Amino acid sequence: MEGFFILIVIAGGFWAIAKLFSAYQSSIEKKAQHLFDRRKRELESEIEKTRVAALKEIAEKNRELSVRENYIKELKHQFSSSFLQGRGWLANYIAEADKALDDQLSNYLHKKKHPAHSAAEIVKEVKAEKREAMKRLKYLQFQLESYKEYFPFLEEFEDEILNEDIDFNAQDVNDIVDEIDRTILFLSKEEFAKLSTKDRNQLALDRYIDKHKKNWEIGRFYERFLGYKYEADKWSVSYIGAVKGYEDMGRDLICTKDGKTHIVQAKCWSAQKTIHEKHIFQLFGTTLCYEMENNLPAGLVTPVFTTTSNLSDVAKVAAERLGVIIKQVPLEKRYAMIKCNVNQDNKIYHLPFDQQYDRVKIQNRGEFYCETVEEAERKGFRRAKRHFVGA
Repeated sequence: MEGFFILIVIAGGFWAIAKLFSAYQSSIEKKAQHLFDRRKRELESEIEKTRVAALKEIAEKNRELSVRENYIKELKHQFSSSFLQGRGWLANYIAEADKALDDQLSNYLHKKKHPAHSAAEIVKEVKAEKREAMKRLKYLQFQLESYKEYFPFLEEFEDEILNEDIDFNAQDVNDIVDEIDRTILFLSKEEFAKLSTKDRNQLALDRYIDKHKKNWEIGRFYERFLGYKYEADKWSVSYIGAVKGYEDMGRDLICTKDGKTHIVQAKCWSAQKTIHEKHIFQLFGTTLCYEMENNLPAGLVTPVFTTTSNLSDVAKVAAERLGVIIKQVPLEKRYAMIKCNVNQDNKIYHLPFDQQYDRVKIQNRGEFYCETVEEAERKGFRRAKRHFVGA
């Protein structure tokens, strides 16, 4: 009987322990659920904040895009009216954008913890003057770029024009241009003074060849290279594109030989660009005009389109049907480009940056191209000046 009671006591103890454990486990589960619910609410709150911030950012970006679209529309409208009006509007727009930054500084000085009202007023006055100066500066920059675009030779003489030692008011501009040795464009003053004439000319030529060239310079370089190839084959070449510029009517070179004429258009473009049919049509049209201008019978004048790029399929078909010859000729950076010309009793050589280089034709006996100044001078030729040159 005593043992029975002991068993009851032990069983009761186990039951109590199980009860306590169950209660403890329930408590732990409630706490875990509470923590889970709280973390869930926190995550949901963070997600909502992120969503609201993202929507706000999207709305702000949309506003910015709308402002930019309106700016672009207005810019197109202003420039469609006139370039002068468009550039004036753009200069004013840039000045107003700069004004916004000044306004921020002025507001900060007024509203900071210890306001600086006097300084803010000074900033306000200065920013008005700065805005006008900025507007004028931008307009003059646009104006200067236009001069360089339409008259690229101005860029070649930029340093001379700004050199106060040269009195342009006291001389005829043509005389000044003639007197300038263009090797100075590629040499330092120290090199120009120290080197012999021959070494000076050769170094300037090397730097002309190696220098980074703008698109119009690359185009002219390519035209000269093609002209050189024609002249090497005994054609007489007129460099219309280089001499007449925008008035060349799409005729970069006019090459004649044995009663035949080639009207050459040259396009030295990157391999990624494509020649389209409009370029073929332009060359064909200007060739017909040339025939009519010179009363030439059909068949004596051939349009030749020479390029470093590929043609579109339509352009190829157009060229074939219109009788336009297509040549793909890569540009060679170095070739014999010094022109050794015999003019009356004068034996003159011309470097590519000399003023009359593109008017000189290599076609008479004793005239030739060479690669180095040393070779030209060894054969009795001397560097050209403008008044030595024949047409």
